[in-house]
Amino acid sequence: MPSYQDERVSYLNLTNPMHLFAVGFGIGLKFKAPGTMASLLMLPVCLLFIQLSLLIKVLLALAVLALCLAACKSVIDLIGYENKNKIACDEFLGMLVSVMFLGADEWFLAVLAFFLFRFFDMMHPFPISWVQKRIPSFCAVVADDFYNGLLTALSTWIIGMIISSNSYTAGF
Repeated sequence: MPSYQDERVSYLNLTNPMHLFAVGFGIGLKFKAPGTMASLLMLPVCLLFIQLSLLIKVLLALAVLALCLAACKSVIDLIGYENKNKIACDEFLGMLVSVMFLGADEWFLAVLAFFLFRFFDMMHPFPISWVQKRIPSFCAVVADDFYNGLLTALSTWIIGMIISSNSYTAGF
């Protein structure tokens, strides 16, 4: 017998572009680890993303942030916060933020960023769990991956500095 949570997920309309984007084009509905799968599927996109100028990367990331917030609001209002694990678009944003400051030739750091991002996403480092309890639920879904993306970007920058003997410029 389906649970109330399962019934609420059935309210999703995948012909609605916001619902489809929110569940990561179906990733959130099909996989046991939707965050990992969505992040992994973003890796080739990230390898293209790092080829762009910093200004274009920032503008695209802001557009994805706005789209994620709108999509999450639409879906959370429909299926409830208890089903937030069905949402995968926040992983798209987190991965883009993770590699935002990498240069075009730093593909190895983009691959490393995937692993660091997944690590931070599983660990829920302070203060994100505290912040999530104090903001609207649809924002909380996006905030943790945005924050984890920033932590990953900082970590890859530090690792890049170590690897290149302090001459690392983070794509600037």
